[in-house]
This record gives sequence, C-alpha cells and structure tokens, in this order.
Amino acid sequence: MNFAIAKKFAKKNLKANRSLLIPFVISSGIMLMLFNIMASLLDNQYVRTRHEMLLTFMILGLAVIAILAVIFVLYSTNFLIKRRNKEFALYGILGLEKKHIRKIISLEYLVLFALIGLMAVIGGYVFGQLTFLGVNKLMKDVSGGLMDFPFSLKAFVMTMVALVVLYIITVARSTVGIYLSTPATLLRKGHSGEGEPKSRYLLMIIGFASLAAGYIMALTIKGVLSALSYFFIAVGLVMLGTYLLSISFSIIVLKALKKRKSYYQPVHFLNVSGLLYRMKSNAVALASITILSTAVIVTVSTTAAIYGNIQTMATNAYPRAYQARYYGKVNKENYKTVEKNMAQYVYDTAKDPQHIKNVYKAFNMSIYCQENGNKFTSYKEGAKPCYLEVTELNGYNQLFHKKVTLQDNEVLMNTNVKKQLPQTIVLKDKTYKVKPVSDNLLGQYGVDAYGIVVKDVDTMLTISDDIKIRQGADKMVNARVVPEMDWNLEGESNEAFYTKLKKNNHNFSVYTRQEYLKSVYELNGGFLFLGIIIGIVFLTGTILITYYKQMSEGYEDRDKYQVMKKVGLSDRLIKKTSASQVVWMFFAPLIVASIHCLVASKIIFELLQMFAITRYMQYGIYFIAVLLVFMAVYFIIFKLTSRAYYRIVQ
Repeated sequence: MNFAIAKKFAKKNLKANRSLLIPFVISSGIMLMLFNIMASLLDNQYVRTRHEMLLTFMILGLAVIAILAVIFVLYSTNFLIKRRNKEFALYGILGLEKKHIRKIISLEYLVLFALIGLMAVIGGYVFGQLTFLGVNKLMKDVSGGLMDFPFSLKAFVMTMVALVVLYIITVARSTVGIYLSTPATLLRKGHSGEGEPKSRYLLMIIGFASLAAGYIMALTIKGVLSALSYFFIAVGLVMLGTYLLSISFSIIVLKALKKRKSYYQPVHFLNVSGLLYRMKSNAVALASITILSTAVIVTVSTTAAIYGNIQTMATNAYPRAYQARYYGKVNKENYKTVEKNMAQYVYDTAKDPQHIKNVYKAFNMSIYCQENGNKFTSYKEGAKPCYLEVTELNGYNQLFHKKVTLQDNEVLMNTNVKKQLPQTIVLKDKTYKVKPVSDNLLGQYGVDAYGIVVKDVDTMLTISDDIKIRQGADKMVNARVVPEMDWNLEGESNEAFYTKLKKNNHNFSVYTRQEYLKSVYELNGGFLFLGIIIGIVFLTGTILITYYKQMSEGYEDRDKYQVMKKVGLSDRLIKKTSASQVVWMFFAPLIVASIHCLVASKIIFELLQMFAITRYMQYGIYFIAVLLVFMAVYFIIFKLTSRAYYRIVQ
C-alpha cells in the first residue's frame, strides 16, 4: 500500500470516527497544554528568582500530569480499539495486511497528535500568560507582568518530547492487538460481554472489608501525626473497596432484584436487566469516575481551605505586626534583664516610644519529651515522642486579654489531640492540677502536642531542669526558654523602622507578620495552584471517561432498541426505561463520591490543623462550596454526554 492510498483510508476514518476522536484530541490537548504551562513556569526566570518555593510544586505538577496523561491516553486508546475491532477485522477480510493497517493507524494518529501539539503549544502560551498572572496574584505579587512571561523554548521541547512519547505509546497500543489477532478474533471481541455477569461474593466481602477499614480509619483517627501516618493507607483501602464493590456488589444486588415477583413487570424487568448488563461492561469505568470525582472535590476544597485561612495562620504565628526573640542562654538570674533589654531595644529604635502599641511580652519553651499516661519525662530512644509548648501566665493573660491566676501546683492546658485531658499531670516528679482551657496555646503546631501555661518563668526554668531534651546521640540538655516581645507600630514608616531595627540588632532575632505572610502566601499559593491544576486534570479525566462510557452504551443500546421494538415494546416504554438506567448509571458515582468525601473530611480536617484550621467549618465551608460547584458541573456533563448518547441510539 502506497502513501496516497493509506492517506485516503486515514482521511475517511478520521471523518467517520470524529465523534470518538474529537474528545480524545481535546482531553489530550488539555493535558499537554497544562504540561506546557507547568514547564514554562518552571523555566521562567521571574518565577525562579521571585518564587523559589513554587518550583517544587511545578516539578510535582509535571510528574502528576505526565503520569495521568499516559493513563488517560491508554484508556482512550483501549476504548477506540474496542469500538473499531469490526473495522479492523473487515480490513483483514478485504485483504489488507497488518502492516497496511498499521500504516493507516499511524497516519490517523499523526494527524490527531499534530492537532494536539498545536493545542498544547498555542493554548499553553496563551493560557500560560493568564496562569502566570493568576499565580502572581495568588502569591500577592503585583509586580509581575506579561513581559515577564516570554515564550519558553525549553518548555516547547519538553512538550514535543511528551507528545512524541504519547504518540508512540498510542500507535503501539493500537497495533499490538491487531498483530496478535485474526479477523475472526477481532469480530468476536466486538460481541464480548454478552453473557450474564457472574456473582462474585468473595470480591464483595473483600470490597466491604476494605471500604469499612478505610472508613473506620478516616473517622476514628485523631491527631495530626496519626492522620499523616494513615491517610494514604485509608485512601488506598477506599479505592480498592470502590473498585471491588462496583464489579461485585452491584451485580449481586441486581441479581437479587431479579428474584422478586415485581421483576416480571415490564418497567422493572427492563430496568433491572438493562442495568445488569450495563454494570458488567461499565463497572470499572463507574468506579474510576467515582475516584476521580472524589479526587477533584478533596483536592480543590483542601487547597482552597488552606489558602483561605492564611490570615489565621499569620495571626497565630505573629499576634502583632512585629516580633523579637532572644535565643541566648536564659536563667533565673538574667531573664528579667533580658526582657528589659529587649523592650529597651525596641522602644529606642522607634522615633517616639509612644509609637509602640499593643505590646505583648512572654517567655516560651518547647520540650520534646516522653509521655506515659499523664506523666511526662525526658525522652528515651524508641519511646513514643510527645511535644510540650510551655508559656508563663503573664504572657498568656496579655495575649488573650485575661486575668487568670494560678497556684504553684496548677497549670492551664489544652491539646490538638482529640482526647480528654487528665485531671493532673506529672512533670518528672512534680504533680500539677490541670485547668483545661479552650484558647489555642499551640499556634500552628503541625504535630500532636500539649500547650501548658505555668505560673511564672521560675516554674518554666524548673521544668527545663527536670525534663531534659536529647541533643545528638547521647547528650541531654535543658530546654531553651525564649523571651519574646510582640508589638504594633503606629505613626511612622514601617519600612524605615524595620530597616533600623535590623541594622541595630546584635542580640535579638526580629520577624514581621508581613514577611511571614509573604512566605506563607508563596507556599500556600503554590498549594492552591497545584490543587487547581490537578483538579482540572482529574475533571478532564472524569469528563473523558464519562463521555466514552455514554458513547459505548449508546452503540450497544442502538441494537437493543431495535430488538425491543421488534418484540412489541412501545417507544415510550423503551425511552422511559433507558433514560432511567442512564440516570442511575450517571449519578451513582456522584452519590458514592459525595459519601467518600464526607467521610474523608474528618481525617482531612485532622491534617489541616497543621495549617491553623482548628474548627471544622473553617474547612467545611470550602468543602460544601466545592461539592456544590462540582455537582453543578457534573450535571452539565450529564446533559452534554446524554445528548451524544441519544443521538447514537435514535
């Protein structure tokens, strides 16, 4: 076969299969466009110098998109091969050799991937500019403009390499089945799956056990460290349970409905039998849609919640606009002098001491120790670690505007671990009565910890002597007591004051809330950006799988429609039962995904405490909003793909 004949075959096939190939081009184009955008940002000099933290997210995003692009291309290729088995079989019957079919397929995909490449490069540059501006806005950087986002040759080369790799994978996957099959085998593949599906009780039991284990982990895990340890295990168990139950439990339930007397009524008969065969051929696709939908909702809502609570994080970390700390040695003889010198240093730096407002002074101490019931001692290798964040009463009262008093043997206490506090605690050999408080004593602690308020600095220093912390393999040292002063500035330039503060400083470390906000916006802006990109990728995959599922059902149901008409069923009854099946098949993944997300919200909330999200509704508002938006988008997908289904059937 010469090139001209192969080109005619390819042109005819592209036109005949456009309803199948257009979604493939669009979805693959979106994937590679996102890949191009991420590569362009990674290569962008402005991003590399101004947003160094973002580079890590870019690399992670590139890897995720590349992996998912291969998965979705393989899925699309498998679907296209299945739909075209009869066509390839006919080519063989008509005398075309397998190498001729390979040439035709190669030309078809060459055209398709040329279109994908154009979409990736042109769309990547155009939308990349918008993305660049959006990323800068997320990170509160208003200085970057379109001139700072030139066309990236490196990103272009990376995109072309990815395009070629995907092209080779697609052609290889499309032709290997043809080389291993005869025309008769290909024809039989077009009719595979016609038998009634089997009941798989063992898979159902394993599926329920896996899903239950994942749900129990998600609902019962308490504390950040435990949530981190078990989150991905729970995710894996839920994914496994979803797939196993989709291919087993759904079939068993439908077969049980067949045994009821009402089954032999026309509507029930058609609905149950139709769903039974639909589930056999679409169970894996439905489970995939469920998992992808869950991923979209969880990813976007989590990253949005983190970004939306940045100001809370900054307030917890820096109660005032400025903060000074002393990291030298503090003991019972010098702590008052250190506190006085730090205050003097701050007041002397200001043009007028009256400009220093809303002062908050405290002494803090962090202890890495060992917990045994209500007793806390020096940490020993191999024991369960525990963190104590200790402060003194005067600082606590200033921070929370209270007038609490304590006896020598009393402490205030709270924890980010969801459990009841003990009535007393023992710090080495000394017993203290616990007075629980609801105030956040731990700021944005990212690990399981206890916040403790003691009567005074002398008590803190005593605890420092009693509970040593490990330094290196063998050395044990006292925990460091850190004097801290926080304040606001009014009546003069913040920039000039901060410059002078840093210049004159020799003994104190100085921080500002603005610097912290800048770094946190950069970090969490990167989180949100990556979450949005991955969300778009998952949503693209959801739409692609849904569309192909609807197309596959449409082609299968077209012949069944004719059979049902021939046996005397009315058009109205056929349409009613088919529409009911389509609705059930389409919205079942959304219902299951919503349940998964609701259960997952518990363990995600535990993880989000690392980002100063201490109340469930700080996350719940974003979760509900994203869930509702996704439901609306999902309904639009349903309407669009249903039209394609009904066009095929009718």
